[in-house]
Amino acid sequence: MGVLQFNNVQIFADTASQLYSVFFKKYPALKVIVFNVILHSSGNFALSVIENKKTICNYTIYTSSKGNVIKEGIDEDVDVSFNIQKSLMDDILVNKDKYLNKPYKLLKFLPSFLSSVSIRKEKNEKEFLIGDKIILRPGREKDIFYLINWYNDKELNKLAGWIEGKMSIYSLKQSLKKSFGYDPMNLMIDTKGGKPIGTIQLYSFDELNQSCKLGIRIGDKDYWGKGYGEDAINTILRYAFYNLDIYRVSLKYYEYNERASNCYLKCGFEHEGRTRKSAFIDGEFYDEIIMGILKSDFISNAKGS
Repeated sequence: MGVLQFNNVQIFADTASQLYSVFFKKYPALKVIVFNVILHSSGNFALSVIENKKTICNYTIYTSSKGNVIKEGIDEDVDVSFNIQKSLMDDILVNKDKYLNKPYKLLKFLPSFLSSVSIRKEKNEKEFLIGDKIILRPGREKDIFYLINWYNDKELNKLAGWIEGKMSIYSLKQSLKKSFGYDPMNLMIDTKGGKPIGTIQLYSFDELNQSCKLGIRIGDKDYWGKGYGEDAINTILRYAFYNLDIYRVSLKYYEYNERASNCYLKCGFEHEGRTRKSAFIDGEFYDEIIMGILKSDFISNAKGS
């Protein structure tokens, strides 16, 4: 299809988003028609372009805070798909201004829109996430043995910015219950061989701003500096951006944790700020450093890898 086709898809996606906003602002009562699409899409769509009854190209469209991001091929996690006739795409691209000025003319596309959309409503509930080196899974009762050691380790706690104090077995058991679909979402990090080596969390979900925070602890020090933390972060980011309606993930670390900084940078996080001497840890004041990654950043990094 070449670069021209790809550019046309980008322009079409951006145009369709603009027309969508104009049309449903004018006819808000009709938004119920696309409720299922919004409900199941997580902001991501598969697009197949049809010409002469044949599929000529497939793309995935990811909506993000920086607009639409296009990737060739269809992502397996996408639940909403469109089969668009190339002639319809060409019509919209050529007559964009007419439809913007007279949005009622878009009504003629409703039947073809409704017939073109396919929704995979039977979602497989996640029981684990698989990375290159790790598996992320819900906690189990027997994980307490590992957690009680990791969360009462002085060195690990200082890296996490915790003050002195013991984590109780009761608190750890409560955390184990907060798995997929909860806030916070606490997962165990296992090696592919099934050895628990740490924990990772998404928490402070903000539905309005479509954001959340990330925390990670590689509790088994034998696995430091070997790429397990990086793989765990990339795996949970993929889940956040592709399966949840999240546009931004942030985190913080402390100025003395250079290992964490290097890991986050490798994962695509960017430094966004520093609060000077804002954390009193182990008898001293330290800077807290804030980093963040956007959905568009993550997708662009994935496309380039």
